[in-house]
Amino acid sequence: MRAVVLALALLAAPAAAHEVGLTQGGAPATVLTLRYADGQPFAYEAFELYRPDGEVPVQVGRTDAQGRVVFVADGRPVWRLKAYSADGHGVDREIRVDSAALAGAVQDGADSAGVPRGWLLAAGLGVIFGLFGLLQLFIGRKGK
Repeated sequence: MRAVVLALALLAAPAAAHEVGLTQGGAPATVLTLRYADGQPFAYEAFELYRPDGEVPVQVGRTDAQGRVVFVADGRPVWRLKAYSADGHGVDREIRVDSAALAGAVQDGADSAGVPRGWLLAAGLGVIFGLFGLLQLFIGRKGK
């Protein structure tokens, strides 16, 4: 019986490694829209976003279908954006973030799950021990 409980406990450990948290809401985002000279969106092109004093980008990715780059400023009013396409088009310039986006920069949204991880772990252990207790009760009655 101990082997069953140990096996169940060991099976639960790898499941936590695949967990992904999600946070929604929080500070207002800054939206930058990039366009080619002819007005077409700078769609699906690579970009890098830097702090003004940084050499390592804080965000890298691709623009969306409308040529947008979206980020949340962390209290700094000046950022640097480098965006470039495979055919040589691009931009490398400083971006000023408005004060409304900076005002909410220190706020974080709530975890969408709404339940702290410790509570989930306790609930899972409660279910395991409850099932073990029911199994013991069933085996005990069957033996009489």
